[in-house]
Formats: sequence, C-alpha cells, structure tokens
Amino acid sequence: MDIEHQNKADPVIGVLLGFLVALPFAVALCIWEGSSWDISGKGWLAVTYVGLFEMGITFVLWLGALKATQNTARISNLIFISPFISLVLLWQILGETIHVSTLFGLVLIVSGLVIQQLKRKS
Repeated sequence: MDIEHQNKADPVIGVLLGFLVALPFAVALCIWEGSSWDISGKGWLAVTYVGLFEMGITFVLWLGALKATQNTARISNLIFISPFISLVLLWQILGETIHVSTLFGLVLIVSGLVIQQLKRKS
C-alpha cells in the first residue's frame, strides 16, 4: 500500500486533536508535580512564537509541499537537512561550539539517508 493512501484524514486536524487530547494530561502532570505557573510575559511570547511559527505554520507548509509533489518519498527526506542547517546557523550566527557528539549524530543522519537512497536504487 502506498503511503499516500494509508490515511485520508486531514493531518492538521489530527495534530490539533492530538494537542487537545494531550493538554489536560499536561496540565494534570504540572499540577501533580507542583510546577510553578509564574511565567513571565516574555516566556509566553517565546512559547507562542515557537508553537506558532517554528512548529505550526512550518508544519502546514510542509504538508502543503508533500501534497503538491508527485514523489513524497524524495521530498520527505528533505526534513533531515534541518539539523545540518541548524548547526551551520548556530555556529555562524550565534558562535556556538559544535561538539564532536553533535557531528557524530549528523554523520549518522546523513549515513541513514545515503543507505536509504542506495537501497532505493537497487
């Protein structure tokens, strides 16, 4: 069965429903552990930014790209470029040190992609 035909449900609705189901459990866990609810306005802005722009809108755009293409398998591999781009940006813009363990993880990701492409060609 082709991956495009496995689930006909709208993925955006699925993510929203998953969030709505998980939210009461997350709140209950915070209450159970006695987590502090004293979050600054700056903290709420950061959470909103990450949730809306870095996760929400980009996810919807990604889904649009997958729906618009004829070869979803090839396009879906592009998501694994993100760690590499993030490392370069962290190093160049923020001046962060890139650790050997991080580079090792990046090599594992790239190796997996290469192996997948080699298996697909054979």
